[in-house]
Amino acid sequence: MKIKRLALLPVAGFALAGAVAIFNNASAIVETSWGPQDRPTFTWDSPADHVTFNSITDNPNIGDERNFVRVRKVGDTGYNSDKVDLEVGQEYEVFVYYHNNASAGLNKSGKGIARSVYMRTEFPKYLTEGQDGVVTAFINSVNADPVEIWDTAYLHANGSVYLNFVPNSAVIHNGGNSDGTVLSGDAMLGEQGVTLAYWNDMWGMVPGCNEYAGYVTYKIRVDQPAFEVDKQVALANDPDNYKDEIVAQPGDTLNFRIHYKNTGTTEQTGVTAHDVLPNGLSYIAGTTYASSSRHPEATQSPEALFGDGLGLGAMIAGEEAWVTYQVKVADDTTIFPCGETAVYNDAYVASNVAKLSDATKITVKRTCNTPVTPSQLPTTGPGEIAMAIAIVLVITGGGFYFYRSRKMLKKMSTNGTDGTGNIVVDGIQNISNSNNK
Repeated sequence: MKIKRLALLPVAGFALAGAVAIFNNASAIVETSWGPQDRPTFTWDSPADHVTFNSITDNPNIGDERNFVRVRKVGDTGYNSDKVDLEVGQEYEVFVYYHNNASAGLNKSGKGIARSVYMRTEFPKYLTEGQDGVVTAFINSVNADPVEIWDTAYLHANGSVYLNFVPNSAVIHNGGNSDGTVLSGDAMLGEQGVTLAYWNDMWGMVPGCNEYAGYVTYKIRVDQPAFEVDKQVALANDPDNYKDEIVAQPGDTLNFRIHYKNTGTTEQTGVTAHDVLPNGLSYIAGTTYASSSRHPEATQSPEALFGDGLGLGAMIAGEEAWVTYQVKVADDTTIFPCGETAVYNDAYVASNVAKLSDATKITVKRTCNTPVTPSQLPTTGPGEIAMAIAIVLVITGGGFYFYRSRKMLKKMSTNGTDGTGNIVVDGIQNISNSNNK
């Protein structure tokens, strides 16, 4: 399909089949993608001589009828835009105009009456940031030429969003007694579409001429499923002081808390909490409790938190939930040796739209008594030397030599030296500086 620029002509005041003005300041230039591109066109003063839809190029009410799909934010005035910037949590109204361009003079013979007229529409269910979603509407009639026509509008997403049809929002508007009828959203968004009519007892039939023209509106809600997960830990003897990381000792009891919050605009289903304990932390049975915004009283929960997951149910927008439990830090030197050892406890929450995780850091600190090395060696004298020799001789089994050494040391201490630095023992001089060998 080609991209065309169509001008919306200014209108002072417009009443479509008895309705109030819905196109104001309709002078903007808009882009649209429509088809078939090669269908014949007509003017307000020269309508078609057969059944055909939305092919008048100078309709004083809406301008070029080929641009028959418009969109606006609910609460805004006029249907003058083919593109809107989506805001999370807001609703947008799609407008689909229909007009059998056959001349009114053909209705009496039946030649100008369109039969089996129906409309269907489609739009994306999910958009990523920066993406333009296309809203397309189709109008069909078995005796129209062409049988099917279509047009589009655009929805620009500034973030990842879900688009949901607002139930019971599809309504037909015209000057007949079918005006205000709520149409089936399932049918309108399906392959068959919904039939259009001017009279309640003649669904599917639309005579030619502007008198029998009308439009269908329906709403789209912009939702953004999102949630937060926060995992924290506290010492059991300081239970209210939850942190992202703590220092613990072997044998300590720890309190863990998992916090979930639905920060999106839509309900999330199948919300489950999961936890994975590291080596060295053991779960204390019976300590798992869960609570939520709707059920603030904490109730004991099964141990599924460490298996298939602890079910928290469906969570509406803004709702929160908490899961708490206790663990024991192992007093095991093979896991937590002397010094500091860091371990991480991971938790995650899954829902029908996503899975998010968070972790806490636990530093286990073990203090050990280690020998202290002296800053300097002690001064040695004869007594210390004797002790050293004694140790050596005992180790080598030399008891006799130990005795002799004691005797020699005793003499050395009494005889002394000869004044030259040489040791004299029993009158025998040790020439320490001699060059003799």
